[in-house]
Amino acid sequence: MVNNFLTFDIEEWFYGNFQSANLNIYEKSDLESNVSTLIDICAKYNIKSTCFIVGKLAKKKPYIVRQLQNAGHEIASHSFSHKLIYNMTPKEFNKDLKQSLDILENLAGEKIIGFRAPSWSVNKDIADWFYDILYENGLKYSSSVYPAKTYLYGIPDFPEKIHYPIVSGEKKEIIEIPQSLVKIFGKKIGFSGGFFLRLFPHWFIKNKISEKNKEGKSVFIYLHPHELNKIHEKTNLNFKESFILNHGVKGCKTKLENILNNFKHTFIPIKTYIKNLT
Repeated sequence: MVNNFLTFDIEEWFYGNFQSANLNIYEKSDLESNVSTLIDICAKYNIKSTCFIVGKLAKKKPYIVRQLQNAGHEIASHSFSHKLIYNMTPKEFNKDLKQSLDILENLAGEKIIGFRAPSWSVNKDIADWFYDILYENGLKYSSSVYPAKTYLYGIPDFPEKIHYPIVSGEKKEIIEIPQSLVKIFGKKIGFSGGFFLRLFPHWFIKNKISEKNKEGKSVFIYLHPHELNKIHEKTNLNFKESFILNHGVKGCKTKLENILNNFKHTFIPIKTYIKNLT
C-alpha cells in the first residue's frame, strides 16, 4: 500500500506572504476553534497528521502545540517568522530555524525532524545552502518545493518524487517531499492542498490521488486552519490574492472529509514514513 500524508500548516491567517498588502495589521483570529476542528476531523477518521507550526505562534500560544501533540499528531517546523526564505541570507535563515526548533522541541519534548518553507519559498538560487542548514540542524526531511513555477514560488523541472535532492552535482542529506502536480492545458499545477484543493471538485482530487498512488507515488494534502472556516475580516488584498485567500473556504471542510474518508487507511505521519525509509 502506498502511504499518503495529511499535513497542516499551523499559522494565523494573517501570516500569509502576499504581495499586494501586509496582512500583519490584522489581529482577529479563530485559530483555536479551527485547530480543534482539524483535530476532531482527524479523530473521526483515525488519522494522525503532520503539523508544520510557525515558531512565533508556538511561542505566543504554546497550548496549540501541546493540544496537537496530545492528540497524536507530528510536530514539525514551519520556520519561526514565516518569512520568505529566498529573501533571507543563509545566516538569517539559520537563526530563524534555530529559534523555531528551540521553541518547538522545548514544547514537544522531542527532536523535530521535519521542515516546511513558508509559501514554498525555496528556489534554485538558495537550494544549496537551504538543505545544508537543515542538515546541520539535525533535520531529516523537508516538504518545501513546488516543482513548477507560479508568480510567488516554485522550482521548474524539480523531480516530482520523494528523494534526496542533487544540487550542483551534490546529493543532499535531506529527504525532500515535494508537492504532487497534474498537467492541465499544458501547465503543471497542484491539486491536493491549499487553494488548489479548494478550487477543484472532490471527485477530481480523489481521482488524481488514486492515479498517483497507482504509480507508486505518495501524495500529501495540506491545509491551513483558516481554510476550514470563513475569514470574517475584510482585507485590503487585490482581487487576485483575495480570491486565492478566500475562494472555496465555505465548502472546504466537507470536501476534506470526503477525501479523507476515501483514503483514510493510507495516511501516516511523515516522521513514520521517514523512519521506515531510513
